[in-house]
Amino acid sequence: MVRVFHTILIHLENGIPIQYEDRYVNPAAAPNYLKTDFSQTTPTHHLLKEAPLTEASYSIEACLPSALETKHLDIKRGEACLAMMRRTVSGAHIASVVRLVYPGSRYSFAGKFQP
Repeated sequence: MVRVFHTILIHLENGIPIQYEDRYVNPAAAPNYLKTDFSQTTPTHHLLKEAPLTEASYSIEACLPSALETKHLDIKRGEACLAMMRRTVSGAHIASVVRLVYPGSRYSFAGKFQP
């Protein structure tokens, strides 16, 4: 049996849910993950400090939210969403695997990344 940490977090902007995060973290890569106060930092920022990124892969696709995602995002069951699956590696370890769900009516993707 492999032990992993699991968190489900809802990210808000001005009190409105904009992201449902379902993340699995390898304790060998980030042993302090569950001790982190995620009201003060994001899981991504914590992992970048504790398990520096050496590789990442992701995919983005349209989806319909699950009942749990619908509830936590406060959206209607049939509302279109975007889902991002991301896998990160730190050195010899897979650090995390995460599914991020964004309500299509509340989000657009743009950005820049530099490790």
